[in-house]
Formats: sequence, C-alpha cells, structure tokens
Amino acid sequence: MTIKSVFRYSIQFLFVLAAVLSTSFLSEVYGQISAPKSSYRSLTEYTATANDSIFVFCDNIGTGVGELRADSPDRTNGWTFNWTKWDVATNDFTTNVLIESNQSFSILSNLTDGRYRVIISKGGETDVVSVAWVLNNTNSIPVLSLDLMDCVGVHFSASFAKKDLQYQDVPNLNQLNVPVEDRVIFSLQRNGEEKLRTQFDNYDGSDKSFIDQEAYEEDETYKLVLTDQYGCEFISNTIQTPTYVVKADFSFDNNFQENSGNEAPMKVRFNNNSINATDYEWYLYQDYDKLPEGMTSVEDSLLTDGILTDEVLAPYTYQYAGNYFVKLIVKSDKEPEVCVDEMILSAPIKVDTSLVQVPNVFTPNGDGKNDVWRIKTQSLFLESFHAIVFNRWGRVVYEWRNPDEGWNGKINGKMATPGTYFYVITAAGREEPKKKYTKKGSFMLIRK
Repeated sequence: MTIKSVFRYSIQFLFVLAAVLSTSFLSEVYGQISAPKSSYRSLTEYTATANDSIFVFCDNIGTGVGELRADSPDRTNGWTFNWTKWDVATNDFTTNVLIESNQSFSILSNLTDGRYRVIISKGGETDVVSVAWVLNNTNSIPVLSLDLMDCVGVHFSASFAKKDLQYQDVPNLNQLNVPVEDRVIFSLQRNGEEKLRTQFDNYDGSDKSFIDQEAYEEDETYKLVLTDQYGCEFISNTIQTPTYVVKADFSFDNNFQENSGNEAPMKVRFNNNSINATDYEWYLYQDYDKLPEGMTSVEDSLLTDGILTDEVLAPYTYQYAGNYFVKLIVKSDKEPEVCVDEMILSAPIKVDTSLVQVPNVFTPNGDGKNDVWRIKTQSLFLESFHAIVFNRWGRVVYEWRNPDEGWNGKINGKMATPGTYFYVITAAGREEPKKKYTKKGSFMLIRK
C-alpha cells in the first residue's frame, strides 16, 4: 500500500468519525461539509444506509438561505470541488451545482432545500466525498393578541403554528422528521426588553397566556419573540397599549442639607417615585411598639394632623429620637376601575438622641474669638444638662447646667493655667421614654 493510499484511507476514516460526532471542528479539519451559519445541526436516521449531516437555516424571507462549506484535507490550494444536488426522481446526485478548481475551500450560498454532495479531488484522484442536507426553516410568525387590561396588568394571548422539518429516507424515500428536542420558547418583550420568558415542551400550537404586571406611563410597544425547536427566532406583530397598573414607590433622604445627620431634630425629605398614580395619601406614624394601649390603627398614631394628600411631600422634621414609619397609598382613576397600591417602609426611619458637640480647644485671650469653651447642643430638645470641667489632678474648676452657658477659662476669677483639661457631660433628651447619656473627654486651653 502506497503512502498516498494510507493517507487517503486515513482521511476517509476520519470523515466517517466526524459524521458520527457531528462536530464542526472535525468537519473543518478533515474536509467534511460544514455550515457555520446554520441554527441547528443533526444527523439523519436512515433505515438502511449510512447517515448524513442535516443543517437547518433560519429563513425569515422564504427565499433559501442555506450555505455549505467544504475545506480541502490539507488546507492547501490545488484541489477541485465538485458540487451536485440529489434528484429525488433519479435517486442520485444528477443535478450539477458548482465546480471550482485549484482551491483550498469552496462555499455554496443561497441554497434551497435538498441533499448536496461534494467530491474533493486532486490530480484526478478522489480523496473526500461528503453529503449533507440543507433545510430552510420558514415558519409562520407567531400571533400576539391583547385580551384585557385591569389593575393586575396587561393580559395577552399568543400562539404559533409550529412546523416540523422533514427529509427523505435513503433509499426508500419515505418522509422522516428531523431529530430534535420538541420545545419552543415564548418571550414577551416591551420596548425591546424581555418581560416574560416561558419554555413549552411538546407545544401543540394552542394559545398561551401572558400578563405584564409592571406599572408604566404612556403607551408602550409589545411584541412576542418566539424561538422554535431549531433555534430560529420569529417575531410577532406589535401592539401599543397603556396599562392601568399603579405602583407606590418612594425613598427618603436625611442628608440633603449641610450639617444634617441622624440626630433629633432630624429633617427628612421624601422622594415620590410612584408610577401611573393620580391620587396620594401619606401616613407618617410611630413605631407600633411605642403606641399606647388601645391604639390599633395607623391613623391613631399619625405624627401629623391628618393624612397628607400631596404628590410631593414637604420635608418633615422628626423632633424626638425613635423609630418612625411611613406609608404611601396611591390610586389611579383610569377606567374601567380604580387601581390602588401601597408601600410601607421595610425598615424604620431611625432618629438618634440629641447629642452634644464638644470643641477640643479654646483660646480665652480676650480677643472676642473662641474665648468661651461652650458645648454645642440642640438645647430646645434637651430635658436636662450638666457639664463639669476638671484639671489634670481631678479638681473641679467649673460646672454649669444651662446648655447655653460655658467656661470662660477662669478659676475663682483668675486666669486658668494653659494646658489640658477634662470634662464630663450628662444629659437627657425629651424623647419618650427618656434616655440619659454621658460624654467624657479632654480639651486644650491655649493662651496666645
């Protein structure tokens, strides 16, 4: 056996192996027919002969878009590619399609359905014979219908006339279905964004129902994108529609102004992000754990004089420490019914106790600037206050109970020695129940 014969038989063996595995990698390397643009690949299930490859192409325009490629065994030029098409009447490859010489590969485009063969030869001797089916998938488009609009959402129904692709058995010419997993995917899209996606196995062509429950304003555009069992997408007609669904949504911000924080009094701004609403009811109330006995409803614990009905809620000031909740009820008066939605904060607004701010240095030199060591407090919201200043030996040098007062740097009318001093501050807020706290630390007295 010559080296060339060994090479030829090796190529033919690998060709068979590639057909069994149906992988594009082996197809490209060893001269098999490949179809990079196909949407689905399988093997025939002939009853009496070796199987061929099947390539399915998505053909939305119905003109034939199949494309086959064959590569030479060694990827070099000098090869002849002889393409023919199988004729059912003669049960043979009698229809000439294309002959290309001195090439390293050959491509057939815009192919209609059928069984194609390529003979790859060089120097008058055949090295590879490869056969494949081309099937163009020209399914009908899915049908999308608007069934109903209510406070639940926009209701649709959709259907699709599924088509099973077939090929002929060889050599008895019976019709056979392409082997495939029987499943289709319905994708309901609004303005090009997928909202609902459902897979149906063994789909029988019946109507399927879909509901978009999201709220939105103005008309928006829907379509159904269906992916059939061969991986081809088919797009339905479009439908423009409003929705009656209303959504309550808001957020709050207590850091929208300078020097704001979590301490009482705390000013909070509410941002209304509701969708499709026309009427608003705001409920500002206390934590249920703090309600007196007998108060069981939100209205009984409202912080305001009544329910606020403005779309934009003015910043609200929480005067005392505690946990607070907010509820927003929105309505939409679009017909045929009034739609209602509500939102309650999942976590409370936390307002901390009124704390004091202590300076770490002061300069009592009579220049009118920083001459008094004064505690900064929210004095209107303090129930009690007591500040004591000590020297480094623990002697009390000054104390006061009025949070608006302070130490002027004198001890018994004389200037205190510059250096480090220590303080203890005790206070209680006006919140219920009262919460006492103590603050300790040091500061510097400097004379310039």
